[in-house]
Amino acid sequence: MFDRHQDLKTIRRCKRGEEEAFAEILQRYRGPIYSLCFRMTRNAEDARDLAQEVFIKVFGLLDRFDEKYAFSSWLFRIATNHCIDHLRRNRLRFLSLDGVAGKDGEEYELQLPHKGPAPDTVLERRQAVQRLQEVIAELPPHYKAVTLLRHDRHLSYEEIAEILDLPLGTVKARIHRARNLIQQMLKERSYDI
Repeated sequence: MFDRHQDLKTIRRCKRGEEEAFAEILQRYRGPIYSLCFRMTRNAEDARDLAQEVFIKVFGLLDRFDEKYAFSSWLFRIATNHCIDHLRRNRLRFLSLDGVAGKDGEEYELQLPHKGPAPDTVLERRQAVQRLQEVIAELPPHYKAVTLLRHDRHLSYEEIAEILDLPLGTVKARIHRARNLIQQMLKERSYDI
């Protein structure tokens, strides 16, 4: 997904104080980090603030970055932990998902081409996704983190283990438990997905 070699060259330039290198890292990772923060918090304003805080923290800790690891894994670990800390501190209230949210968190009307599925099929799928998102939003932070990294960011178990600094078996167990918990929560609400 990310070019480890290119990242390493850019990080070395950052450590020398080259402002262009900082801008390159920000440009390369701003979207994915914001996306992770938004999925964790379900709030655009919080996600923007958290993403900014993550980059401030990362640039302040660059001298501690161990070059034998992927920068992207280190960055996502910091971002995930920062979001988990935020959720624990604030016990966030989650927003209703009545609309489809764009990258900036603003709701927009879903426009479908006329050759697509029937409106009732689209509505059913949308409601199923909404129910799933509501349940994921209520997961404990450590289950939410592994679920989003696996299914939203499409990371391997090994990448998740590296990002969260957990043993591979723990990651697999948490993902399994999170899936079971999601199924249980959906069943308790009489949701069919």
